[in-house]
Amino acid sequence: MLLSLGMVFLAGFLGGKVADALKMPRLLAYLLAGMALGPFGFDLLEPALVDQAAVIRQVALMIILIKAGLTLNFKDLVKVGRPAVMMCFVPALCEILGISLFAPALLDISYVDGLLLASVLAAVSPAVLVPRMSNLMDRGLGTQKAIPQLILAGGTMDDILIFVLFAGFMQLSQGGTFSWGALVNVPLTLLSGGLVGLGAYLVYRSVKMEGLLGSLTLSLLLMGMEAIITHWIPYSGVLAVLTLHIMIHKNDPQAASYLARSFNQIWPIAEVLLFTFLGVQVNGQLALQAGWPIVCVIVVGLLFRMIGVFLSIIHAGFNGKEKAFIMGAYLPKATVQASLGGIPLMAGIQSGQLILIAASVAILLTAPLGAVFIDYFAPRFLEPSKAQ
Repeated sequence: MLLSLGMVFLAGFLGGKVADALKMPRLLAYLLAGMALGPFGFDLLEPALVDQAAVIRQVALMIILIKAGLTLNFKDLVKVGRPAVMMCFVPALCEILGISLFAPALLDISYVDGLLLASVLAAVSPAVLVPRMSNLMDRGLGTQKAIPQLILAGGTMDDILIFVLFAGFMQLSQGGTFSWGALVNVPLTLLSGGLVGLGAYLVYRSVKMEGLLGSLTLSLLLMGMEAIITHWIPYSGVLAVLTLHIMIHKNDPQAASYLARSFNQIWPIAEVLLFTFLGVQVNGQLALQAGWPIVCVIVVGLLFRMIGVFLSIIHAGFNGKEKAFIMGAYLPKATVQASLGGIPLMAGIQSGQLILIAASVAILLTAPLGAVFIDYFAPRFLEPSKAQ
């Protein structure tokens, strides 16, 4: 297992150097390294380590959520108002609508399986968005109109909605009925995650768990408690971690600044682990089997998503370039597709293999595309703050 970890970091280090030389996002190199090292490539990694890929990705994702919370100013989102709320659900629902309408005809699947496929593909990737939006906030790009904050918060809430809808559509595909009452889980998840995160902040202050160790300790507990709490009420560890660090940023800027510097040092390690072990889960052979219909479905979904983003931010005071940036920044897909893509196949659903292929193709196409778009157009489309 130690040898396998060494190979992961070596492949990440060398791949990152090549990506830098080619002026490409490092995440593409990490994805390809994971595919090559993993069971669908040369199968060089210890199986016991591969079995823990999901846990490793969760820890890495937790670190980027901490980074997000330490830079996200909730007051900025309140100023944005209506668009901030609409970005949390309108783009995802539009993408689900587009895919569910076109997928049955293009892929010869039922409308029920089309909805299931749509729920797998519709989520935006926090792994791509969060570090880039945090970087834009640090650089003061678009912050006067809270554009990075808007994208970051909307993308995080977007994923919570998708998980609820996916569970409902899975039930429908397995012969059950979709319960619209399940949508009540969305506000309940937001409420419980926020309250638990707030409680963790009170513990942080009262027990004086300041510093890197305190932050990591509480964050791991909040993420790990999800498996226990969800037996009784809907709960999101992701939201709890985000809330904890938003509160630290709001009430203790000095501690937040120290933590942000610390996690900036940790992030390069977490990034290698996150995207390499994401690549381990991607079946490149299946992706190569994908014909033009799957690619067309993904493109249709992205077009509908961009329409949803446009509807969310219309009349919100953004200029044309800023609207184009917000629409393009919502393209990348990665972590959620890797988590959900294989579940329908394991559940014996007829279109399970097709859904897994579509999830793999979506990751390979949109994660690098979205990263390149954000990195290239942010300094060209967003205005620096006056303080910069």
